[in-house]
Amino acid sequence: MYQLTDNNEFIIEDFQSLSPFSSFLPGIAGKDGIPLWAFYVNRGQAMAGFGIRDKDAAMTEFFPADKAYQMVPLQGFRTFIKLRKKEEQIVFEPFSFTSDNKTVREQLKINENHLILKYYNEKYGLILTVEYFTLPKAPLAGLVREVSLENNDEEEKDIEIIDGLATILPGGLPNASYKEIGNTLKSWFDVETIDNQFNFYHLRGSIADNANVSQIYDGNFYSSLAVLNGKENIVKPLYDRELVFGKNLTLQAPDAFHSESISSLIEKEQIPVNKVSGGFTALADKLAPGEKLRIVSLIGYGENRSKIKKFIRENFRYEKITEYKKTAKTITDELTSVVETKTGEPLFDAYVKQSHLDNGLRGGFPMIFQSAKKDHPFYLYSRKHGDLERDYNFFSISPTFYSQGNGNYRDINQNRRLDVIFNPKLRDYNLRHFVNLLQLDGYNPLSIKEVRYKLKSRKISFCKYGLSEVQDNKIYELLSNSFAPGDVLKFVQDNSVHLIISFENFLTEILAISEEALEAEHGEGFWIDHWTYNLDLLDSYLAMYPDRVQSVFFDTSYRFYDSPAYVHPRTKKYIQNEGRLRQYDAVQVDERKQRKQEENSEQWVRGNFGEGEIYETNLFSKLFLLAAIKTSTIAPFGLGIEMEAGKPGWNDALNGLPGMLGASTSELFELKRLLQQLQNISVTSEEKIILPEEAQEFIYGLATQIRQSNQKSKEDQLSYWNDVSLLRESYRSLIKKGIHGDNLELSLAAAMKLLEIYYQRVEDALKSVEKYKQQNLIPTYFYFEAEEDDENPGVISECKPHAVTPFLEGVVKKLKLSDSIAEAERIYNAVRQSDIFDAKLGMYKTSMSINEEPVELGRIKFFTPGWLENESVFMHMEYKYLLELLSKGLFKAFYNDIRSALVPFMDPVKYGRSILENSSFIASSVNPDTSIQGKGFAARLSGSTVELLNMWVLMFIGKQPFTYDWENDLLHFRLQPVLPGWLFKEDGTLSFTLFSCIEVIYRNETRQDSFGEAGVVPVRYVIVYKDGREYIVSGSEITGSLAHDIRNQFVLKIMVELKRKYK
Repeated sequence: MYQLTDNNEFIIEDFQSLSPFSSFLPGIAGKDGIPLWAFYVNRGQAMAGFGIRDKDAAMTEFFPADKAYQMVPLQGFRTFIKLRKKEEQIVFEPFSFTSDNKTVREQLKINENHLILKYYNEKYGLILTVEYFTLPKAPLAGLVREVSLENNDEEEKDIEIIDGLATILPGGLPNASYKEIGNTLKSWFDVETIDNQFNFYHLRGSIADNANVSQIYDGNFYSSLAVLNGKENIVKPLYDRELVFGKNLTLQAPDAFHSESISSLIEKEQIPVNKVSGGFTALADKLAPGEKLRIVSLIGYGENRSKIKKFIRENFRYEKITEYKKTAKTITDELTSVVETKTGEPLFDAYVKQSHLDNGLRGGFPMIFQSAKKDHPFYLYSRKHGDLERDYNFFSISPTFYSQGNGNYRDINQNRRLDVIFNPKLRDYNLRHFVNLLQLDGYNPLSIKEVRYKLKSRKISFCKYGLSEVQDNKIYELLSNSFAPGDVLKFVQDNSVHLIISFENFLTEILAISEEALEAEHGEGFWIDHWTYNLDLLDSYLAMYPDRVQSVFFDTSYRFYDSPAYVHPRTKKYIQNEGRLRQYDAVQVDERKQRKQEENSEQWVRGNFGEGEIYETNLFSKLFLLAAIKTSTIAPFGLGIEMEAGKPGWNDALNGLPGMLGASTSELFELKRLLQQLQNISVTSEEKIILPEEAQEFIYGLATQIRQSNQKSKEDQLSYWNDVSLLRESYRSLIKKGIHGDNLELSLAAAMKLLEIYYQRVEDALKSVEKYKQQNLIPTYFYFEAEEDDENPGVISECKPHAVTPFLEGVVKKLKLSDSIAEAERIYNAVRQSDIFDAKLGMYKTSMSINEEPVELGRIKFFTPGWLENESVFMHMEYKYLLELLSKGLFKAFYNDIRSALVPFMDPVKYGRSILENSSFIASSVNPDTSIQGKGFAARLSGSTVELLNMWVLMFIGKQPFTYDWENDLLHFRLQPVLPGWLFKEDGTLSFTLFSCIEVIYRNETRQDSFGEAGVVPVRYVIVYKDGREYIVSGSEITGSLAHDIRNQFVLKIMVELKRKYK
């Protein structure tokens, strides 16, 4: 029923009879292509909604998954075949929900960027193959569908066939409007058949009910090519569905095709207006035994008719389509080769590559424009995780060359966690990218838009690259405004520019004289966990560049994002709700400031209250201020970090917890981690901490409050919390209208003293949290029953904490900071003995039962147990837990657990989809529907991918590949694999790709584990350079210039001998 081929294609037999699932083609068209989003399901002929950009530019309608399972067999791609015999004619539909006879067999084959359906009809002696891929490296976006009908019989077949798409929408039709007033909108619909080669589906004009009326020139198109006996021709397509279905508006049966011949149907008049149209190819021919009839259809989008015409004239022939198909199959291989892995478990190897692909689809794939002065990283192909099962997200994929997409701060940040390890040339790019977006109040914007650029000055003539003077003036006008790399390529193509250097070199020259403009916007609130992902970026950077601690913390300039949103003081967000104190509407947007920023594209804090220069400091100073702010948000009695800004943390479904004065211990552990990072750096004592002078009273006042507070009684603790809250509110009030621009300078020694005070407060808080353990598990969340002082609004006079039932999240954070294997084992055993462990599935749920918790917690309370965040197996958090088992040295526990909890080792029948693809969550064994227990839902684009890749790094490379000897100025490189013997191939080898381009081969003749007392370790390295030079290093590590050369990717291959270590 399920199998993996040698080409890493996952095959599902009789796919329509199995549990329904949805997935998608990756929407990658190459740097010089226009991407298209395309979703599919395991029903009908698979392909569900597809289009460009977002749901408002669909070619066929976007349906949520539950609707798609129903609609795809009817409104999706359809094939009708008529077998003509002397005495009878037989009409049937391959892949119909009603199988025409018992000899039919169906198959779905899933590849990274390619989908294949097979239909075998033994009774009629026919095999139908359907292939889908998105058009790569082309000037327009399109979905290619290749249908092959093969005569597998010994007799000639006289056939008629109609193949195509039952519904094609006009270009630019708004999704929500079509769903609500689709019958009215059909008044704008029109279709033209141009040159008998393609149908053009368009709106005749603007549909908005306002004074700005315009004609519309863009649209979607459908074209088909027929190939038989070496001959090919473009077939005039049909669009009127009545020619196929007659008056059967259900589209269940091709009534017209049943009653009339193809020759008759294609001569009929078609009506293109006031109705929804389709796109069909109709043919009649004879197939000799073994012959194949191919129909290649291209469904896409064009800015105008002439561009489509030009593309079809120049490119739409079978030889070219075959080239496109080959490119589509290999385009993702180039991206996933970064983690090429060859072990004794092929499913695991394929799973790693698929996870890297999906991780990049959310975080982006980095490319480096290398100029003489500076490298310019740029991320391609990212998008928000919207799909058929995550129908709530409005995804967007830029339909441009060098395509980018939108995303959320947390999602992109976490999915780029390891990028500097995969590609060391990125250096601190992502650290700067995301830390720059931290605000003076400790929060950050939610929405990250595409990266754009702007030419710094007019210091160059582009004529020297082959442009004419007219073209030079035109491109200067383009580059003087905000531009993306794809805009430059479009300019070159549209203006027929003949460059004398490669386009990529031309673009690199432009970026070298341009400045990057990162665009972001507030979005919908402030989550308390977003800042924590920057600590992972910092860890990854220091694992690769431990010799650059001084420069990364003190030599690079950082900015502050200037948000139009701000957190209300307690006096404005505290309200009484049914006799209980609640915290609602915690964040306010200054609309005037927002409008002003939109008008001038300004988003950075400037001195002179917004009128001066952009305010800059160093990384250490930004993180120091962040640590102070977060320390000031420790909840009453030290029980976590307050959800003071209207949003929770990682678990979005606890949306009511902030209103209940909620707090989270996860961020408290992360705050300890941040303070440890800052306290443990090794730099010279001359360095300065530079902050706006407005922060002075706050950072010193906080330290004073901590030192002077007497927290022996609850009254004292509450008094301290009220005073610190007021101090924080006073600081925020001071910076609300901007900053003066003058600096507060601290010596490193003075900063370290303050950090020690903050650290002690965090330690005391964590001790308080420990007192609330339930079943030996630390609480993740608290809420408070509080009373407001009658005479002092905003001041809490009484406060009673309540610990929410244990969640896995807090356990993971505690495990992350455990400082001994013994402590880690105690945590592991406690989790296994708790109800968080799903013994039936061998997996870990998000939490224990929340049945007894108050309804106000959030939507999580209304979800069925075992579904979504309510006691399901949320793969991202479970993988975080597994990662920490590995990180803390619990290797046996880790390798035992992944046999049931890691996707490639699951039973695909139970998992219900390809075991190469992650899911957002798995229905746990507490779900009342036993048929879905163990099934994965909401596939692929989640944080679980980066957790898996992090496991891969620890398994194959180690936690800290580079260390630095400061005394001797010596860089050390060391591989520290922690691999089980069963993962090695029979010959004792396995291989993987290091730093995106270095092949590493481990030789382990005894196939022993590479961990534990009897484990094997690296004892000998053979280093092969790209120019053929070889060096042999005996021992466990490599030092000096060889280590630098490995980091600089000058090395081609490293062969590592693993042997038993000797005492």
